Amino acid sequence: MLEIGTEEMPTSAVYAGVEQLKENAQRVFEDARLSYNKLDTMGTPRRLVIIVSDLAQKQKEVLHEVRGPARKAAYTDQGEPTAAAIGFAKAQGVRIGDLVVKKVPQGEYVFAVKKEAGELTAKLLPELLPRLILSLSFPKSMRWEDEIKFPRPIRWLMALYGKETVSFRLGSLESSNLTWGHRFLASNPIRVNGARDYFKAMEAGKVIVDHREREEVIRKLIGKTAREVDGKAVIDAQTLAEVVNLVEFPHVVCGTFSAEFVDLPKDVLVTVMESHQRYFPVEDAVGNLISHFIVIHNGDEKHNTVITRGHESVLRARLADAKFFFEEDLKEPLIKKVEKLKGVVFQEKLGTMYDKVVRIRGLAREIARELELGAKTIADVKRAASLSKADLVTEMVVEFPALQGIMGREYARLSGESEAVALGIYEHYLPRSAADLPPRTVIGRILSIADKMDNIVGCFSLGLIPSGSQDPYALRRQIQGIIGIILENKLPLSVRKLTDLSVAMYKRAGLEPCPPKEIKKELNDFFKTRLRVQFLNEGFAYDIIDAVLVSEVDDIVDLKARIVSLSEKRESKEMDDLLTAFTRCKNLSQPSLGRRVRGSLLREEWEKRLYAAVVEAERDIAGYLEKVHPAVGGVDGADYKGAIKVLAGLRPTVDRFFDEVLVMAEERDVRRNRLSLLNRCVELFLKVADFSKLVILEGNRE
Repeated sequence: MLEIGTEEMPTSAVYAGVEQLKENAQRVFEDARLSYNKLDTMGTPRRLVIIVSDLAQKQKEVLHEVRGPARKAAYTDQGEPTAAAIGFAKAQGVRIGDLVVKKVPQGEYVFAVKKEAGELTAKLLPELLPRLILSLSFPKSMRWEDEIKFPRPIRWLMALYGKETVSFRLGSLESSNLTWGHRFLASNPIRVNGARDYFKAMEAGKVIVDHREREEVIRKLIGKTAREVDGKAVIDAQTLAEVVNLVEFPHVVCGTFSAEFVDLPKDVLVTVMESHQRYFPVEDAVGNLISHFIVIHNGDEKHNTVITRGHESVLRARLADAKFFFEEDLKEPLIKKVEKLKGVVFQEKLGTMYDKVVRIRGLAREIARELELGAKTIADVKRAASLSKADLVTEMVVEFPALQGIMGREYARLSGESEAVALGIYEHYLPRSAADLPPRTVIGRILSIADKMDNIVGCFSLGLIPSGSQDPYALRRQIQGIIGIILENKLPLSVRKLTDLSVAMYKRAGLEPCPPKEIKKELNDFFKTRLRVQFLNEGFAYDIIDAVLVSEVDDIVDLKARIVSLSEKRESKEMDDLLTAFTRCKNLSQPSLGRRVRGSLLREEWEKRLYAAVVEAERDIAGYLEKVHPAVGGVDGADYKGAIKVLAGLRPTVDRFFDEVLVMAEERDVRRNRLSLLNRCVELFLKVADFSKLVILEGNRE
């Protein structure tokens, strides 16, 4: 086991260190050819620890094969070794009789096979462990003694192999079998007599080393304490994750705050307690906050009373500030704050937040019209868009940025705005993350799409396009948000039109640069990439996705309808017939000749029949692909199963055409006319998908 003892590290560094230590250790031990049964890592604010169980006592042996001269140069016709073989064996340190002949692509060659014995683990660890420590990297580190970088200064190193200390140096530090327990509750230092005694020694030193165990202990403490005041704790995942790595031996206290603050909006109280203080609020059976809060601390529980009073004093001051901000913000209605957005920069080249609000309002209005909403709803959309960013200049949001949107909703309600407008203001930020819920109201969906499209088009117009793992403006998440909203609600919205409308809003405002055609293409490709991820995550086959996503992304709901229909029909007899007909036509088609067929040049019976069948299929498929968009209630999209049935029905005629008609006729005009007919057939299939992208599944056909 290895323990890296430090000054208190930030909670993010502990989690990053635990994960990276495991990954790097696995690689180090693998490279060193050392096997083990289990490798585990854990951490506290003051230490990172790795435990390796059943570590092999020595390295695995390894065989090295070194190629030498060709067989004919190494041995005579009588099989006697030549000078070349003797010299090669001597150079490799093996006996001449240990050389072996092996056949390789270049011919028969002589090889020296050398066995490398495994080194004892005890001799390897003093070199491996410092290398492992130095391999760790963190976004923010301190540097000392030139070579050492770590989030906080390393104060001690404890390394044990069984009962023996692994001795090594890292800078001026020397490893030992000594560790330090809890800063206040243990008698330090603590001597550990062997790796198997480590956890027992840490328990005596008032340290729960395993962060997973600490989390479980903290959850139980919080739950028990909340029940004692007839409540239920509000446990935010991020707050809990931070608290876990702020303590080494958790204790709990329950404080109270004045009832005068209970009238503040619930989200304000929760944010004040969680964001700065990392407290856990308590609510009653119906979800209302009560005047209690729970604190996990790392001190001596003998001083719980003093600790509780200290936290109550701190929270009282924070809540008093919040109450002051809330009352100040309410001195004027939310609409009065919109003008102040002219002093807030959205992006240097894209104007102010006020400019952004104007663009969002215009884009949201156009989206509402596209969805054929009523005049009252469109008016609410415009009103919510006008107020969507007003809370950014409120005292509360300036102090607690996480409350943006939330305070907009609360202040809108208190300013007399309708509930639809208030909810739209809040929901236009949704979804904030992959785990977040999407907007639930029509206005919220429209504003969310408008806001995100404005961000995306603005960034793409400036060349701020995500690449690799770099996405500082979270554009991937925002595009995924738009896709999710459209798909979940089956909104009949055109991505191309959304892009054009957003570009128009920027141009109307006189802001440059606006996206040229190539930027629009890049944006379309980006949508296509995110849609592919979306559909793969939903479990659809990659080749079906690729077959549908060959064209420009426009109607997202329609794209999914195609993918669903193709997936359901994939292993059917209809799909087999369709693929056969498509492939035969595609193999001889020549798109450059166009798709115009001249009836006067149709000579053979089966080319006439194929032409008639194609014309009829075109009419039938046009009916199946016609979309009906009943306003915002959803989309009764194209019937792709019906279209697939029509296309599959072409197979008998296509087969007879190729059996009876010579496509490559000697007469030039006849030949070109028949090729144009095939082009027209292929064009008909491509209205559904590019079936050449599909991987044929053998044995799945009836």
